[in-house]
Order: sequence, then structure tokens, then C-alpha cells
Amino acid sequence: MGKPVMNPEFWKTRLQGIPELRYAVYNCPLEDWEEINKHHYKMLTHYIDVENDKVLEAGCAFGRWSPLFTNYTGVDISPDFIKIAQKTYPEHVSNFLVGDLKNLPFPDKHFDWCFTISTKEMIKREINKETWDIMENELLRVSKKVMILEYSSSLPSNSNRDNIEILQQ
Repeated sequence: MGKPVMNPEFWKTRLQGIPELRYAVYNCPLEDWEEINKHHYKMLTHYIDVENDKVLEAGCAFGRWSPLFTNYTGVDISPDFIKIAQKTYPEHVSNFLVGDLKNLPFPDKHFDWCFTISTKEMIKREINKETWDIMENELLRVSKKVMILEYSSSLPSNSNRDNIEILQQ
């Protein structure tokens, strides 16, 4: 077992003393961060109708993608991230929830889309594949489609970066 990423205290500690919020979720040069976000934006807007689809971001951290969507809900295990998201994006204040991706408080197929960024590989690496499988099944339960994006696979050096993972049942 690696880092305790499912413990909110891990994220509280990680948020302390960082120069920018982005370092709490992915520590990379600014140029890489900008390229990754451009790619994620391209993928999100290509597949998701940002005006009409009901969207869940699983592991939303500080909610940086919330302004993109009209009908958005963000869930994260860290109360500290959720507080930052609510303060930073007051238009979605009631749509940020503290929650566990293994047990979400939504009915079946409540969302048109769920997306998650860097959650799959982090959970598989730091916890185990079985835990990710439980989370994946829960995301598929509450959403019609699930888009899985990763930070490292979205870098321009990855020639296969547009081949993202989309799940549906």
C-alpha cells in the first residue's frame, strides 16, 4: 500500500504550504499543467454537452472544472478541497459534496456523464486495483457514461493522448 490517498488528512497535509493549488493535485512544470488542462478541456467539450448534460466530477479537488458546466456536481473525499471549491466557485457552492467514490449518494443513472482526472491510476497505484474496481462500478451505477482522464497520458509527448477511456453499461 502506498500513500493514504483515501484519508482526508493526507490531502489536508498536502494543501499546506503549497505556492499554488495545482501542486496539491499534480506537481509539474506550469507549461505541462497548461498543456494537460488544454487537452482535458478539449476532451471534456468534445464528448460532453456542457450546457445540457448533467455532470458529476468524481474526485473534484478544488473544483476547477465546475465553471465549464451548467449542471455540475463535484464530489471529493477531502473536506478541505470542498471548502476551497465552495469559496472559489460560489455559483456551485451547493453542488460540491464531501463523499466516498465507493458509495455515492445518488440514484442509478442520475448523471449523463461522470468524469474523473487521475483518480484511476492513483487509486490502483496507491491503494489497489480492487478498490478502483469498486469505485468504477459505483461511477457506472450513478452515470450513463464515465470518462477517465489522467494527467501523465495527456502530455503532448504522448502520441496516443486522444485515445481516452470512456465506460458505459
